[in-house]
Amino acid sequence: MRLVGGVFIVALLTLTVANILPANLGSNVGSSDRREMQPDSIYHPASLSTPGLPPFIPADLRKAYNFLPLYNRNVDGRTTRIAIVDAYGDPTLSSDLAGFDGFTGLPSATVNFYYPNGVPRRTNSNWAVETALDVEWAHSMAPGASIDLVVGVDASLGSIYNAILYVANSLPGDAVLSMSFGLSESLYPTTGSATIASFHQLFVTITSHGTVAVASSGDSGASSCCNIQYPASDPLVLAVGGTSLSLNSDASYSHESAWTGSSAGSSIIYPKPSWQLGLGDSMRDDVDVSYDADPNTGVMVLALGSSFEVGGTSAGAPQWAALLALASQANSIKYGAVNSQLYNLSSYHDVTTGSDGFFSALPGWDYPTGLGTPDANATVTFLGSLSLVATNTNSLQGVIVTTSSLLTINMSALTVSGNVSVVAKNSTTQTTIFTKTYSIQNLKLQNQTTSFQVSFLLNIPISPYSLSSDITIKLVQNVATASVLLTRQLDINGNGSVDIVDVSIMAAVFNSTVGTSTYDPRADFDANGVIDIIDASIAARYFGATDFL
Repeated sequence: MRLVGGVFIVALLTLTVANILPANLGSNVGSSDRREMQPDSIYHPASLSTPGLPPFIPADLRKAYNFLPLYNRNVDGRTTRIAIVDAYGDPTLSSDLAGFDGFTGLPSATVNFYYPNGVPRRTNSNWAVETALDVEWAHSMAPGASIDLVVGVDASLGSIYNAILYVANSLPGDAVLSMSFGLSESLYPTTGSATIASFHQLFVTITSHGTVAVASSGDSGASSCCNIQYPASDPLVLAVGGTSLSLNSDASYSHESAWTGSSAGSSIIYPKPSWQLGLGDSMRDDVDVSYDADPNTGVMVLALGSSFEVGGTSAGAPQWAALLALASQANSIKYGAVNSQLYNLSSYHDVTTGSDGFFSALPGWDYPTGLGTPDANATVTFLGSLSLVATNTNSLQGVIVTTSSLLTINMSALTVSGNVSVVAKNSTTQTTIFTKTYSIQNLKLQNQTTSFQVSFLLNIPISPYSLSSDITIKLVQNVATASVLLTRQLDINGNGSVDIVDVSIMAAVFNSTVGTSTYDPRADFDANGVIDIIDASIAARYFGATDFL
């Protein structure tokens, strides 16, 4: 089987359309996949003097998707690296890229070439355009980033697997990986080295390095719910769908609709990830986000010495990859599996019209356009922080305590700020006996090797013994969680933190039980009548924690 590079190619000079599939497809791919796409409109020649008209150049999409404020503060991807996987490569890429940069006014790019299975012995014009598209447009939106181009010797599953394997093993420092290809989930083998399970393990490794994996969703639209392509369907991968973009005469954003070719639907392999709960059906759905992809509103690409207008979801994947590289530079963060964070972002262009042939665009998340297209500046700003909303209810010594938090994690400074409210009620009468909102300011997350975390206490001064709501914030690969434990007040001496004095008080009465002369109820943190190893472990867990009185 061979992967299909997802691009629509329209030659600007001849207005003809090339076959979008690589030659010599294996027998497992049906003959219907050899069809050719025909243009249905006349395309505008590229011109720096006519902003807002396709084929779009970098200046158009930079303005439309609000990249300009980032460049104004020197956020251009410098210090970051973008990995791109392609097949066959582009034999004239160096001269094509230089011509593209000269025509569009971009600075020169730094491109590193890697050939895991050797330099390809033959070329493929369709993959050459794909390669040029990926490199030129990743560079367009993140002009300061270095590009690591990993080229498979051909488009077979084995070659693409080896190229992604190279990224996993040899490029752990890259901020993002862009993949503009895919194959229907049902066409992958179920045994051997190139199964979906094998690919998934590569993405486990890649995201563990902090590298974001981005893939195009495909260009075949949808005729049913469940015919999507992998790797876009992997829950560790950000799936990019397609829109038809219209700009105003000054290249400012006008409107978008779902592109008819935006492949979308439900996975037949992966269950619903937590960050998609309540959306779509019970399985992993794509797309996650979208970008301009309609070949009628395509982008300018120089490849094989010629000018092309190129569409397809392949155009969106490298540009979303570039955007995430900008976020990595601006916030000094590597994001890894970033989907859960992007599903909390509200600053998208919400695409509400159009269809991919089966699914229609709707307000909010939808299949063909996902969450929408980016406001680049808002996205980078948002990814500099992480919101954490959590509510927990516990009971102890006849009191029910509800703890509700609305916290923000500054991902660059690794600090936690926000408000946490506590409501304590009598468990029998439901009468409120204490309520307070605590202000948390810039608590520092500490490096725990595999995570970052901070713990703090909220004092609940009630009779006969004060309680505390003990909160731990943990950050693992940019996913934040909060856990709450209700105990008696851990800060026994009330000096503002759990320290050696509190531990000494507990140690002095260790193993005592209620009713004995040495029993000190203040050290019986879990109120079970005995001061034991559980109390010691609670003290150890929150040692050094700040007590908000």
